[in-house]
Amino acid sequence: MKKFLSKINQAGLKGLEDPLNYRRVLFVNNLSLVTSVVCFAVTILVVLEGLYPQFIVTSAGVILFFLVIYLNHLQRYVLARTSYMIISVGILSLASYIALGQGRFNEVENILIGFMAVNYLLYDGKFRYIGFTLIYAVLIWLKFVKHESADLPFDLNFYLTLQNVSILCLLILLFVGAFRKSLIKAFMKLSEKDELLYSMIDNVPLYIGLVDREMKYRMVNINYEKSFGKSRDKIIGSHVRDVLPENILSKHIPLIEQTLRGESPEFLELTKMPDGGTFYAGGKYTPVRSETGEITGIAVFVNDVTKLEEAKNKLEAANSTKDKLFSIIAHDIRGPLDLFIGLVDYSSHGDLSKEEFLEHQIMVKEKLADLKETVNTLLEWARTQLDGINAVPVSTNLDDVIKSNLDLYKGIIDQKKINTHVEIQSDAIAFLDANHLKIGVRNMIHNSLKFMDSGGTLNIRAAKENSNIMLEIEDNGIGMDPSKIESILSKELQSSKSGTAGEAGTGLGLSFSLELLEKNNCEVKIESRIGKGTKVIISMIAYENTH
Repeated sequence: MKKFLSKINQAGLKGLEDPLNYRRVLFVNNLSLVTSVVCFAVTILVVLEGLYPQFIVTSAGVILFFLVIYLNHLQRYVLARTSYMIISVGILSLASYIALGQGRFNEVENILIGFMAVNYLLYDGKFRYIGFTLIYAVLIWLKFVKHESADLPFDLNFYLTLQNVSILCLLILLFVGAFRKSLIKAFMKLSEKDELLYSMIDNVPLYIGLVDREMKYRMVNINYEKSFGKSRDKIIGSHVRDVLPENILSKHIPLIEQTLRGESPEFLELTKMPDGGTFYAGGKYTPVRSETGEITGIAVFVNDVTKLEEAKNKLEAANSTKDKLFSIIAHDIRGPLDLFIGLVDYSSHGDLSKEEFLEHQIMVKEKLADLKETVNTLLEWARTQLDGINAVPVSTNLDDVIKSNLDLYKGIIDQKKINTHVEIQSDAIAFLDANHLKIGVRNMIHNSLKFMDSGGTLNIRAAKENSNIMLEIEDNGIGMDPSKIESILSKELQSSKSGTAGEAGTGLGLSFSLELLEKNNCEVKIESRIGKGTKVIISMIAYENTH
């Protein structure tokens, strides 16, 4: 019952920002509710007394006053308060007139003096004076009707009574006028404070909201307003369930309930907003307490911490890369060096003959070549980490890039008896940084050679397609699974893995190559099947398309 009466009392208040109009609507709702209850009580009394004409008037009043509340609900505020005044004055006048006809002189008309004060508070400008005068005229008319009905003479006493009533009405006018001015002045000060408060919270880089114990919004700042795509006047007075989307509501209702128990829960989450955008929201709920310590509402403060979370994630990734890098260095650099030191020590003790040393010469040469490649890649990677990658695009002939890289790995190709097939069209000229492309392609070719068995086939094709150059490097090596491809394309640092003939590597090659190619506006795709081989497709801008 209490919730039902509260709902009736709040009719039409949703979205009302002006404090004066808010109070007027609330005042009319309260008056209508109280007057309906009074009419209902009087209805019961007049039925018991057998006064059926009064019963018709008062029972109609119950219905009509609820109609006033419904008009407020429809936000027909002026019509609602005007209807209330007309209904009130009409019912009092009719009840007084019927009572006079029944010989009952019970001064019902004097209640109109109170409604003169109500009228003065509900209207502005000339309308409050017009209404006041009309009610006064009805009151004086009823006094005349009552005096005539009682067959009393219109003597000096009668006119003195009218004089006293008029003086009372005038005093009411003066008092209510003074009260109204004070009330408006107070509302103006309150409005100025609201403007100052909103000015402050609207310029804070936070999302701020205030709700009452019934989970209805009482205040939000402009950031909160924009984030949910609703105006402030539509949010204020609405329940949180009518504002927050379900994905946010399901997480935050428990937090709100915690706050109502006196706690101050904090949260950090990736939040999807109604417009489809996402951000990391970090915030806190705080209970709002009265002077007696009672929780009267909840304040929520939310901050966009996306940049902080992204920086944190990058830092964690960097730390992971650092740990992996040290592991690679320990395995791929220290291992060969330990081998060389052992070989030299073995030789220095005279345990290794010249013939035996010459037998190990080829292995030593291979290890030195692997170590040089590892150190060069590490140095290039370290330089880009310190100075950044700056691409200087020039006309770059892919035929020259492929041939120079194949010449670099001629020893491995001959050793593993790799069959190479190269088809580079004469117009395959790209516009990018030539050194970056050489490094990128070098690592792609090296990986193909590294993970092919002896007698394998390497196909390299380059052709112009529309405004791009398409380069394909295809092998029939051991291949990769989809998760490995995803890891490579994400530029994650790869664990060092020996090739089919024991070739070493850093694990930096592919990640570094993709980073260089990305800086030159290249797109890289990888197609692979375990046991079947791998195809790397690189799309780059054609030279003539830039001039």
